[in-house]
Amino acid sequence: MKRLFIALILACVTAAAAYGVFLKVRPGNQKFDCEIKWLSHKLALTPEQTDRVRAIHLKYCPSMNGLGTQLKSCSDSAKSAELKEACCNSANKLVDSVCAELTPQQREEYMKLLEARGQNQPMPNQQPPPSAK
Repeated sequence: MKRLFIALILACVTAAAAYGVFLKVRPGNQKFDCEIKWLSHKLALTPEQTDRVRAIHLKYCPSMNGLGTQLKSCSDSAKSAELKEACCNSANKLVDSVCAELTPQQREEYMKLLEARGQNQPMPNQQPPPSAK
């Protein structure tokens, strides 16, 4: 009986911890929503564009965040370079996908915003996003 009680308590604690981690890292958190709203406002996105841009971010951000987390704790320079390249590739795909949803004027403003935030850093030998051509 005592073992069952201890097992139930451990299961509850584990479930609560997992749920807390889920709430913190899920892409639908408040910070994510605020960033999409800010981007929508800055670029004057239509509701349809906003939905598509949100979907693009939901597709690419989890892998980018995971790679970033791995990179922070990586001490192997070869592995670190590999992680940086994968992260940059994912970021470039995100930027390209978002640019495909924007008008030329919106693309230009988007690229300015990315440059101001220091987030538009394609890897060598990769083509720049469509608006930078």
